[in-house]
Amino acid sequence: MVSFNRVILAGNLTRDPELRFTSDGVPVCSFGIAVNRVRSRNEEVDFFDVSAWRELGETIANYKKKGDPILIEGRLQYRTWEAQDGTKRSKVDIVADNVQFLGRGGDPGDGGTSSGGQARRGRRDDEVDINESDFDDIPF
Repeated sequence: MVSFNRVILAGNLTRDPELRFTSDGVPVCSFGIAVNRVRSRNEEVDFFDVSAWRELGETIANYKKKGDPILIEGRLQYRTWEAQDGTKRSKVDIVADNVQFLGRGGDPGDGGTSSGGQARRGRRDDEVDINESDFDDIPF
């Protein structure tokens, strides 16, 4: 049996990220995102709850806020619980494995970031101009 559980979503945070800690001290960040439907004639939006654990969660909580654009890679997680009134509840959440902080459209100085790292627009420092004539003396 083949199984594959992978999700990639890009949208905007619907609320400020909330950072909490488990009883063992493991950080978990919870937030929501709104994703516009691409091929919808009406302007429809889907809303998703997301959780990010450990360093990834801390990074999101420290650098993102309501309204910020974000790309999320992760998996779906189905969970069930019993509500205070005794009814059984269930929900599908997204557990983030990786995120990219996206720049807002029209902000020329706002580059993307990946898991809190700094990304640069334009030429990267490790790019080198290559002149093919430099390879003429290579014996293969």
